[in-house]
Amino acid sequence: MTADSAVETWSRYVAAAKRDADQLADGVRALPAEGGRDALAGLAALAFRLGLSSVLVGAEDVGRLALGVERACDAARTASSPAAEVRALLEAPASALAAALAQLAAPDKSGARVEGLPLAQLLRSLEEGRSPAAIAAPPISPPQASSPPASARAASAPPVAPDDARAMVFHWAPPVDDDMIELFFEEAQERVEGIAGKLLSIEERPDDLELLRDLFRDLHTVKGSSAMVGLAPVNELAHAAEDLVGQLREGARRADAPVVNALLAALDGLRALLATARDRKPLPASAPRVVRALRDPYAAASPAADAPAPASATSASAAQAAAHEAAPAAGAKAAATAAPAAKQTIRVDFDKLDRLLNLVGELVLGRESLRGAGAALASVTGELSTDRALARRIATLHGRADASGRPGKGPDPRVGLQDLTEELGRVERVLSSIAGSLDASTSNLESVSSLLRDQVMRLRMVPVGGVLRKHQRTVRDLAQSLGKKVRIELVGEDTELDKLLVEALDEPLLHLVRNAVDHGIEVPAERAAAGKPVDATIRLEAMHRGNQVVIRVADDGKGIDPKRLKSKALEKSIASSAELDTMDDRAALELVFRAGFSTAGAVTDVSGRGVGMDIVRQTIVARLKGTIDIESSLGRGTAFVLKLPLTLAIIQVMLARASGETFAIPLDAAERTVVIPADEVRLVADREVIEVDGMTVPIVRLAHVLALEGPEPGPDDPLHVVLTAQHGALFGLACDQLIGKKEIVVKSLGEVLSGVPCAVGATILGDRCALILDVPAIVQRALSAAAPARRARASLPSSARSRGDILLVDDSDTVRESLRRLLVEAGFAVTTAEDGRAGLALAASRRFDLVSTDVMMPHMDGYELTRALRALPAYREVPIVMVTSRGELIDRVRGFDAGVDEYITKPHDRRLLLQAVEKLLGQKRGQESP
Repeated sequence: MTADSAVETWSRYVAAAKRDADQLADGVRALPAEGGRDALAGLAALAFRLGLSSVLVGAEDVGRLALGVERACDAARTASSPAAEVRALLEAPASALAAALAQLAAPDKSGARVEGLPLAQLLRSLEEGRSPAAIAAPPISPPQASSPPASARAASAPPVAPDDARAMVFHWAPPVDDDMIELFFEEAQERVEGIAGKLLSIEERPDDLELLRDLFRDLHTVKGSSAMVGLAPVNELAHAAEDLVGQLREGARRADAPVVNALLAALDGLRALLATARDRKPLPASAPRVVRALRDPYAAASPAADAPAPASATSASAAQAAAHEAAPAAGAKAAATAAPAAKQTIRVDFDKLDRLLNLVGELVLGRESLRGAGAALASVTGELSTDRALARRIATLHGRADASGRPGKGPDPRVGLQDLTEELGRVERVLSSIAGSLDASTSNLESVSSLLRDQVMRLRMVPVGGVLRKHQRTVRDLAQSLGKKVRIELVGEDTELDKLLVEALDEPLLHLVRNAVDHGIEVPAERAAAGKPVDATIRLEAMHRGNQVVIRVADDGKGIDPKRLKSKALEKSIASSAELDTMDDRAALELVFRAGFSTAGAVTDVSGRGVGMDIVRQTIVARLKGTIDIESSLGRGTAFVLKLPLTLAIIQVMLARASGETFAIPLDAAERTVVIPADEVRLVADREVIEVDGMTVPIVRLAHVLALEGPEPGPDDPLHVVLTAQHGALFGLACDQLIGKKEIVVKSLGEVLSGVPCAVGATILGDRCALILDVPAIVQRALSAAAPARRARASLPSSARSRGDILLVDDSDTVRESLRRLLVEAGFAVTTAEDGRAGLALAASRRFDLVSTDVMMPHMDGYELTRALRALPAYREVPIVMVTSRGELIDRVRGFDAGVDEYITKPHDRRLLLQAVEKLLGQKRGQESP
């Protein structure tokens, strides 16, 4: 139905229904003492027509009462009740219907509705057949000229509940589907947050009619949508607030402090109701003081912001009519003319976006695997080229031999070699072509997956303006309570950030804003004496910078005095005198983030307890993987600078190896990388340090902090260092090797591993899993622990080498030496061989208790070696462990088919190898014991 047709329908209904209601009231009062049966039939027909039309257009309370009158008329006619008794029964309901239609004929600008009429109580009296003498029907108000609403639905709101309604509880039973419920809460939350910002702006711009219209529209939407889902308490409170804003818009009231305070109290009530309803809990009891404050703000200078009152039992269905827009006909036509083209949108559950992003992450992993397959194919092509060149050289050598005059025997081998060379050339060309196509397809897939990832990430992005605007109210209320004058500026509200990060920012920003008002901003007299404007300014600014979002919380207050911070830290025993003496001003500013620190002279509701800033840092650094820095100048102000990643789902990392394990270091935490010769590492006190650009940088060895048990670098091996800024200082994360940068998909560690220290997640790198390091936690752990001494490499005593004699076969010098050290340190005697042929010769010369072998080796691979060992009588029962990078199922099947007892895929957990060796040797000893 269009706006014009709705207006016309409503107008026809009001005109006809008002005539019927007036005739009904007059007819009841004029009931004759005799011959009332015909009169009652006529009244029943009027009441039925009024009831049916009212129900059809949505005025359900009016319709139900009219139909109740119709049934009462029929009952009285059937029973031939006396006229006096019938008049006593019907007069109050008939008068209430006439009064209701008088109100509907003269709606205010927010939409037609019925107020102050006990329609539900009158209906119950009719149904019980008793005279509603105790229920006074208000006088019928004369109609006033006014335009009908633009909707064909009108709602009758319940009267304000009395004070004893505090004992009542509203149990919400939504009359709509579940998907509509979630849609309602999302829209209501968005509208309420919009209302919060506009209310604070009204104080500064009380004559801004456009702002008042926007506020009125938001309240009207909350009122209507809450009625649609049956949330009568929300509907009632929004209704009362809407009326007050309507008076502001019409110039009947001024947007001064009492009016704004009343509206803010209503806003708090709306938030509380919506939060309670979303949890599907019974809504709190009514708060008539809030409603009275909205009706008369000056009668309650400090209105209580307790929970608003629930509506009567019939309000939910009647209030459903308020869901549709109610505006004058002219306004509806103007809106239809001036409305811009609607932007097509759809609401999507965040969990669905999360799952979609996870699938995009899997696509990125698949892309990397495909790239690896392409590289392997290119490697095979290169090997074929080498083989073809070798065949050509062999053919040339044979030709020279024949030319020397030696007699040839049998077929000329050069012919076969030439055929082989040509065949290898054809295979090489085919594989080269396939490799080229695969490389092009991989590049195209990389481009498409990157675009897809960016688009999915944008779906998760929301403007930070919502969380910034929430703190306008905090600044206003806190400044008023402290006797300060503070205004807040918002810059970069459209800056977008991952929704999860935006939600987590609320608490840190609250602490920072409250601290700025309480500690940073001076009282007006102090500012005036310093030559500053009496009105202080707090500026919340958001901006994009690379792959990060920077948020600044700045004030133009007195700044932070490092000397005072040191004094307070010493007074509260937060830092020692020796530590404070070595602190520069920048390091002293970091004291505010220590637990228990506070500069407040007394404990208040706002500050003084020493909690807050430490939680801010913990949230920003540990939970959101960002950084927080302080910029302060005495007498000019302070700024807290928050740097956050755009998202926590896909990040750039630096891959590093330590003690044979691969780790991912978030690139946002890395300043730069350097390679330092071993002889440039020196010891200061108990810490290892290096010199970088003239600065002394303490280093943190990843292998030591993470307690890794793999091989350490040699004494002359250089250190690969990732420089990171933490806690206001520069540190170096030292590792064995830096592999390079990579884009990874962050995977959760799950509930079982959620408490693992120094790790924030994991990622899949081809066929292996790598932990993503929590850099701040690693630095903190290194600072809180004594610097570990370099582990001695002394050999174990001979008595410890009696656990078993192991043959270790591997063609990689690095892997072979790493495994040898591991097994030797565990107490085993280890003999090594560089390939399968050498390993078989050693095994034939002496008997070993266990054999560990690789698969891909020259001369004889691991499968051939295993089968050859099992063919020897001495090795039919000796445990054999296969340690290899070939992790496909077919490779494992081939290994077990050859006769291995354990199959371990590289890179592996060294403790896993030790467990396998000890288990197999333990089983063997158990079988040999009597």
